Order: sequence, then C-alpha cells, then structure tokens
Amino acid sequence: MPHQLALRFDEVPLTCPTQERYHSIAPILAGKSSPAEQAELLNLGYSTVTRWLRQFREEGMPGLFPADQYPREPYTPERVIVALLYLKCCAPKASYFELARVVAHTIGHRTHHETVEALLERYFFWRHEEFRIAWPIPAGPEGMRLEIVKLRQAGWSDRTIAYLLRCSTKTVTKWWRRFQQSQQQPAQMQPSLWCEDLSRKPHASARKVYFSTIHAVLELQKKYGYAGWFRIKGYLEHDYGIYLSPATIKKIMALNRRVHLAPQRPVAVVEERESREGPKKSRYPFERIFVDLRYLDAKPGGVQLYSCTLLEGLSLTILAGSLTTDQEAGVLLHVTARDDPSHSEETQKSSDSSDMLDAT
Repeated sequence: MPHQLALRFDEVPLTCPTQERYHSIAPILAGKSSPAEQAELLNLGYSTVTRWLRQFREEGMPGLFPADQYPREPYTPERVIVALLYLKCCAPKASYFELARVVAHTIGHRTHHETVEALLERYFFWRHEEFRIAWPIPAGPEGMRLEIVKLRQAGWSDRTIAYLLRCSTKTVTKWWRRFQQSQQQPAQMQPSLWCEDLSRKPHASARKVYFSTIHAVLELQKKYGYAGWFRIKGYLEHDYGIYLSPATIKKIMALNRRVHLAPQRPVAVVEERESREGPKKSRYPFERIFVDLRYLDAKPGGVQLYSCTLLEGLSLTILAGSLTTDQEAGVLLHVTARDDPSHSEETQKSSDSSDMLDAT
C-alpha cells in the first residue's frame, strides 16, 4: 500500500475522477506527504490539492464528487410542509418571512424564508379558491380577544390576524396593546380583566366656568355695549377678580349673544366711493402749486376756524398760510398774492383786511 501511494498519478490504475482525487490526497491523509510536496509530485496546483483535502474532511467522499453527480437535496420534514401549506391556505396573502416565523413558533422547526418560497412554488395548489381554509373563529368577544393574543404571540402580523378573524386592524392593535399593558401592570390589571369592555360613559371633566361667571360677562356686555374681549377681560379682573383666558371669554361672549340677547356688533357697511383723480405730479419746482383747505377741530370760544395753506407741488413746502373764521374766495386770493413776488408793497399796505389776516 505505501508503494502504491508513492506511485505517480499516471501509474496508478484508476477508473474515475473521484478515485483520482482520493489517491491524490491519500498520502496527505496518511501523513506521508505534505500538500505542497504532493502538488509538486502530481504536477497540480497547490490550491486544488488543498481544496480537495478540505472538501473530504468536511463532507467525506461526497465532497470529492462533482456537484451534478452527487447533489445535496434539502430535506424538510413532512409535518413542516403540511403545516406550512395549511397556514398558507388560511392566509394566502401572508409573506414568506411571516410564514417562516409562524412555523418556527408553532412547530419549533426553524425554516428559511427561501425554503418556504421554494416549497410553496412546488406545492402551488393553495392558489386555487377551492383549497382555501377558513380560520376557526371563537364565539364571544372574550374568546376573540384571547385568540388575537394567541395569534400575535405565534408570530402573525396585525393585518393577517384581522384577515383570519374577520375584524379590523385597529381592533387587533388595540387588544394587543391592552394585553401588553396588563403584563406590565399585573397588580392593577389582572389578565382576566384586560379583555373586558371598558365603560363608554364620557369622562366628566372639571368645570372651569360657572353660571356666575357667565352672568358677570353678560352684565359687562350689556353695560359697555360693543366692548371686545380685551376690555371685558380687564373689567372681569378689576371688578370681579375673575381671571380667564381670551379664548374662554370669547366663547362666553358668543354664548351670551346667542342665548341671552347680549348686544351684537353692527355689521360694518362699506360704502363704495367714486374713484377720484388725484392731483398731478410736478416734474420740476414751482410747476404746480396746491391749496390745502381744512376744518380745525379746535374751537376756541365755540368759533369754527379754517386753515388755508399754499403748498409747492414738488417738495410740498408750505409757501404761505392763513387762519380765518370764514371760507371766502378773498382768503384764497390773499394767500396767493402773498406768495407772488410781483405783488407790490403798496398794495399790501393799502389792504386793511389783509393786514388783519396777517396779524391773525
């Protein structure tokens, strides 16, 4: 045997490539030669010899066979295949990841999602309507909620559970959240109580505004007429010592206008005015001169005063002005004459009325 192992590659009677590979690594397995020496002896690559050696040590003789002659057939237990097809017939829209997760939780056999995909492609009868299976739905709301928790713990998603039990996704999410809260607080919420219906009675919030406050706002609205919320807020704080937010005061005031006939603001009527052409603009100084006539609000001794001002058109500089008790054309002429440089001093002195106007 040692003499046969020491023979060259072409001197050993071999019948197939698998035997050639085995005889090539046999001296290395026997410890008679190293991979480098055997590769040099047989005129082979060092990586080729080490690869054959690694495959033989990991897989045995099947590692030396070609992949097409000794294929590795994946093996999945029949009970896993049957369970997988049953689950797929119950939930046809379930994903491969979800089915692999559910199989791992229910049967205890870990399966890759690609294996699930290959098995479902091989056994494709689940696609037909006549093979669909309805999931058994328990009777009563309590049984439904327990089934939701059971399926959720098995790895099903909320959408698939809603399809299996013929309910909405929000219902599944709600009862699963309540179950988790009961597990976190076992002393306050027992596991047998989390699935009971809660009371639908509306929660009674603390009352912030009493009838006395509403009456005080109503009295202020009647007393001050069209006062807004800002003034009412100030009167409430100053007179009654009641402090409320602006939004609350607005709501109370609207309630009083609707129910208690509190004064309402009149509707503002916007009158459409005729468009008037404005004064023309000046392009250079003293091209145009404007006259401004005004009523003065101040009435000393009950006498109405009028202001007449002469303005330069470009810079709006006041050139002359007069304050009289009458609206007459003479006033306008007098102001214009004061600004005229050609007006003689004799004419100004002879006009007593103009002197009186200048003094005023």
